[in-house]
Amino acid sequence: MRPEYLDRLSESVQQFIREVESQAGIEIEVLPSVKQNDRGPTGQGLLEIVINAQNIQLFAPANGYFPDGAVRHEILHVQRFHIEGVPKLVLADEEEWDRSFSEAMGALDNAIEHVAIVPVELQSHPERREHWEAVMSNICSQLPDVPESERRLAVCLHWAFFRHVLPDSPQVQIVRNFAEKHELLEIANQFADQFLVNLVSKEEMVRILFQTFPEIPKSRVAFEYINSVTGTRQTPIP
Repeated sequence: MRPEYLDRLSESVQQFIREVESQAGIEIEVLPSVKQNDRGPTGQGLLEIVINAQNIQLFAPANGYFPDGAVRHEILHVQRFHIEGVPKLVLADEEEWDRSFSEAMGALDNAIEHVAIVPVELQSHPERREHWEAVMSNICSQLPDVPESERRLAVCLHWAFFRHVLPDSPQVQIVRNFAEKHELLEIANQFADQFLVNLVSKEEMVRILFQTFPEIPKSRVAFEYINSVTGTRQTPIP
């Protein structure tokens, strides 16, 4: 990461970035973008990272928003994919290109990743609790608008996140009430029980996901493993 961005961060975050870059064998490129301004749950801005086998681009607001906790969050994604060998959930290469399905898989993958990443982020940056409460407040307010075909998946994923990451959040009761209204609380708890006990294996978490939600076309999805030396490879979802 270039010094003009690295120098804006605390020493501990700088050190984390240096370690990840060294182990991944790639320099993280920060790209300021006005598109990232005024985004995020508080409208201050939003960081977004694109992680490929040979390059990593961190898009940052052009308004100066570049907080320690948000940066660590994005670098934690890099650590998992590039160093820990955790796979992404993606549209399979042999499938015809489908932007909406590919984006849906990206959003689903991000939701799974956040269950693992956000607790680590909050340990180092407890001030980020406010950010995640705002994120989940927005999500909870949008639950009534989720299409019926996606409601079961949305409730189960959000419930698992709350149980593991923000169990004492005031938003928990909102999700509980919504789940009870639609008779989904029992399956949400069953899913969370199985999902969370397998946090050390994303492959197993994904297996449980597809087992619980067979309506997701598993044959169109693949695990994608990335590495700066060996490149990109995909494997079918078992």
